[in-house]
Amino acid sequence: MRVPSFSPAIRSAAGRIAAPALVVAMLVCSMTATGQAQTVAPADETAAAAAQTVAPADQASPAPAAPPAGQTNPRPGAPQSPSQGSPSNPSGGPTQTRSVPAPAARFSNYPVIDFVVTFTQPAYYGNRNATPIGAPSVVNGYSPVDVGGTFRLPITRKLNLLFDRVTEGTLNQPLECVLQSNPPVPGAATIRVCPSATRDVLLQYHATYAFDRYVTLDVGDSFRHRIWNNGASGVSTVPFLCNNNGRSTGANCTISSTEHHFGYAGLSYTTKPWRNYWNSAFSFALTADHQNVDHHVAVACSAGNLTGPTRLPPAQLSGCPAIPNANTIGYYDENPNTSAYWESTQGVTWILPVDPRHGTTFTLNERWGALNFYENPGLFPAFGTTIGVPYRWNSALTYQLSKRFSPGMTIALRHSDFHATTQGTPFLAPNAIHVGSWDVIGTFHVDTKTFFGM
Repeated sequence: MRVPSFSPAIRSAAGRIAAPALVVAMLVCSMTATGQAQTVAPADETAAAAAQTVAPADQASPAPAAPPAGQTNPRPGAPQSPSQGSPSNPSGGPTQTRSVPAPAARFSNYPVIDFVVTFTQPAYYGNRNATPIGAPSVVNGYSPVDVGGTFRLPITRKLNLLFDRVTEGTLNQPLECVLQSNPPVPGAATIRVCPSATRDVLLQYHATYAFDRYVTLDVGDSFRHRIWNNGASGVSTVPFLCNNNGRSTGANCTISSTEHHFGYAGLSYTTKPWRNYWNSAFSFALTADHQNVDHHVAVACSAGNLTGPTRLPPAQLSGCPAIPNANTIGYYDENPNTSAYWESTQGVTWILPVDPRHGTTFTLNERWGALNFYENPGLFPAFGTTIGVPYRWNSALTYQLSKRFSPGMTIALRHSDFHATTQGTPFLAPNAIHVGSWDVIGTFHVDTKTFFGM
């Protein structure tokens, strides 16, 4: 049998195509397995937590055989952990401007990977003491380290496809304590409310197109979900109603998970360096966000949801019996007057090359607008909060000092300080979300084309 032969040009072209394809296949499989492994909630975190009577999250802790307390968003009077309000804090992404790197001298379709290891210290959660005395600390079980990163596949010199797994920072901590009525009805006593710590992961699938070195378009899809909660409900990996072979029937049982899912399109412009300002560059970004309204939010048909000052609006509730029954699940329409929210986010970044020769750079980023979408936000009908709306932010300030030690490793120190607008959720007005963090970030850069001597 005669084996067909191919010209050297055909064999060379096939090699250039096959090698990147093989690398992409191996890396995608590896990152998928890693991401799945890192987003599974710890087994022991599904056990029932001790009662916390003052946390705005649903902290009731019935006996293991009792129906789940869970209450879900939007349980009036006890919204699911308000830490759901903390916005994402990626190193880049739809709401944070970033400078566009100069194109490489030689283009390659081989993927580029950044592995990002982050250590986070919460900044404004109050203290480690629980209220009341004897309840678990708000940072009980807190884990300060996680691994994320970015997978970038160059299509052309201008077009890139990216996948981001963003962790830590404001995605992993409790909010600052507030003083408000408990329960949230007029005339109730005012107490100190301290939300428990939570851990979220942000997954982004997007494409960037660089019109030139200064203007970039970023279009994609963002999905944030909860993988751990300190003694409350809403964890994405917990089965419906915690029916997990008889386990996990306590206060952290989930009726509906805490997550947000939206599409975005952003345009950024980065200036040339200004010699009069220490060769600083400035970047400006505007992002449009779109999220569908959830008209079927699962809720427990409990007495608190159906009767009294904490009841949900009857016109927005369906599937519940006339007599409250916490074992029955109904559905709540978070906003019957609209099918989708359109929001915008604005941002500006100052990029200061402190020591370009040794790779030291300072960046200061300010953002405002709809930095965080969350489905099923907590409601307070007695105070007029009866529909779910995206959280908005007066200020989301982040500053960072980074040092490049080699082409493959960068270390950065970062501080974030975020302030939400007063909108009656997840805290009673005039309280609003305040969250921040101190972070140490190690980025390990891998350009796979170097594996093949290119």
